Amino acid sequence: MIALTFLAPGRIWFLLVVALLAAAYIAMQFARRKHVVSFTNIDLLDQLAPSRPGWRRHVVAGCYLVAAAVGVFALAQPAERSLQQTESGGQIELVFDVSLSMEATDVDPNRLDAAKQAALDFVDQVDDNIEVGLISFNGNVSARVAPTLNHASVSQEIEALELGEGTAIGDALAVAADIIGPPTDEEPDEPAGAIVLLTDGQTTQGDLTTAEGAEVAAANKIPVYGIAFGTLDGTVTDPYSGDIIPVPVNYDELGNVAEVTGGASYEAPTADALEEAYAEISDNLNAGVGDPIEVVTEQTWKFVAAALLLAAIGWLLGLWWLRGLL
Repeated sequence: MIALTFLAPGRIWFLLVVALLAAAYIAMQFARRKHVVSFTNIDLLDQLAPSRPGWRRHVVAGCYLVAAAVGVFALAQPAERSLQQTESGGQIELVFDVSLSMEATDVDPNRLDAAKQAALDFVDQVDDNIEVGLISFNGNVSARVAPTLNHASVSQEIEALELGEGTAIGDALAVAADIIGPPTDEEPDEPAGAIVLLTDGQTTQGDLTTAEGAEVAAANKIPVYGIAFGTLDGTVTDPYSGDIIPVPVNYDELGNVAEVTGGASYEAPTADALEEAYAEISDNLNAGVGDPIEVVTEQTWKFVAAALLLAAIGWLLGLWWLRGLL
């Protein structure tokens, strides 16, 4: 929340000077009217001052008076105050399986699209002060989005994910754990982040097995929350031979990852499962939130610019409307 305040509010009392000037101007108008009435030769008055400024002189005076008032506010040093978080509330790495088995249609419309929608829903739930990153994996691991508070960029990359051969869950977990890193020295018992693993299978290639990748995460005290997409009856068609290949979800492997890292596993990609996962994750990330600090941004230059502009307008109008009368 941003609020406008003044660093030197006592100087606003100078507005009394502006008020006195305004009162003096009004008094002068009454005195001027009295002298005009005493000048009874109207024909001679029209010859001496055929083009009287009338209301225009009030506009010119008004510009100068408002400029003076704005200048007083500038003297009081206006500033905007806002609260800013000193650090993020932690990190979440979405680790997304894009292996070919994710094209199975045992989850409507298929595992990949269901996982994408679940991931998008999940990102929408994440608090604004929590950074979210995205890693995709098939046979290779790709860090697509570094942890960021710009959640919209993560959603865009999720929608652009495409399938490829192989499944390297272990390597993906190790990359995610390395990006998040270990707990801070100030909070050695609190995780610096969490990993959300969206997958349907088990490791088929890569340098690390799923269990070894889980050990890397556990060493950094990073819990892994696994969400399984698919059923035991899932199948895909081999694009080369046309054979039907079973691709059952390995629930046990996800359960072991959750147990080793202190996370949890979910067997159904439902909205309730996502909400439950995020509730647990957010509880673990609260320790990363620092106390907010107040940020003061002085706005004096804006008021000075406005005062100068008003004074310039009054001067130009005076030159044009009151020419020959000064």
